[in-house]
Amino acid sequence: MGLLDLWDYVRAPGDARLRRQGYPSSGMGLLERFRRSSAFWQPHLDRNRANLRAIAAKLSERGGTLLVLGAGRLLDVPWEELFPKFERIVLFDADAGTVPFVERLLAASTTPGLPKPAFEIGDCTDAVVNVAAWTDHTLQTTPSADAAARLLEKGYREADAPPPAWARNFTDVRLAVSTNLLSQLGHFPRQHIQAAFKKRFDKKLRDDLGASEHLERFFCRVRARHIQSLAGFAGAWAYLSSDVEVWNYELQATAPQTAFKEPLPPDAGVTLDERGAPKFHWPVSLERGLDPLHDQRIRDLWPKGAPLDPPQRWAWHIIPQSSEDAHRGHGRIHIVEAWTKRPR
Repeated sequence: MGLLDLWDYVRAPGDARLRRQGYPSSGMGLLERFRRSSAFWQPHLDRNRANLRAIAAKLSERGGTLLVLGAGRLLDVPWEELFPKFERIVLFDADAGTVPFVERLLAASTTPGLPKPAFEIGDCTDAVVNVAAWTDHTLQTTPSADAAARLLEKGYREADAPPPAWARNFTDVRLAVSTNLLSQLGHFPRQHIQAAFKKRFDKKLRDDLGASEHLERFFCRVRARHIQSLAGFAGAWAYLSSDVEVWNYELQATAPQTAFKEPLPPDAGVTLDERGAPKFHWPVSLERGLDPLHDQRIRDLWPKGAPLDPPQRWAWHIIPQSSEDAHRGHGRIHIVEAWTKRPR
């Protein structure tokens, strides 16, 4: 972790619930993971950037608003080419460290005509942070794990996924971007809620099928609302990419000892075969991981009749084997699905 990153984290302002629920630390962790494995990430980042460049090429005159949801450190957004196409740039993220990092990026740029972005730091669902905070309160005021689980089950069943503010507050949107965000909308709240339940009662919330299943159904409603809100910009382009499958792997003994030495293959060592399954450059053993979308399919979440380009799929070599202490002896890839919605 660099000193600037640490300083960004220490001075991060805003909603204290975001820090308690792990958003600033997760943003820094993602940046560190990228720095360790940037060559492995490059094909994935390039695919997102190329898709956004293709949209930008169809925007003839400058004007309107660009929304980037879950902007992070803009790793897969070709911002120097994209930003000059718009009068207004609004970057949304739950990690306040996004602001100084992006400001330093823009300050170092020599690209003319870059508009200064506005930042919206907070929960871009207007739902999951509130539900996690309500869970904290419920756990602290309920005497037993069983009683808490019943209250949580009822609360999660009734929790709404309202149209977020970004879907209501802008009338001149020409492009809305959501990359590597959809599966994350429930990821950190889930982690926080499970850790809080374990700390309070020394039991696992996931062992209570009613509460845990209704929590997942709530996150399903949140993801569905996210895509509906993107589609709601009828006259705008929208671009969404998300991981839809997770695979864990381990290099077999017959793999060359230089497997992860530079230069890597152009695809970072993994592609998809004709069936859409991961195909490695080296011999590996594979095991499917948890479903990041909890049985949802992105295709089914777009409103009927939305003008969509055919989806693209590719492999993201997110954690090379043994690149992290938690992944000694094994690695992980995500299969990503990308969608472009055209203006009506």
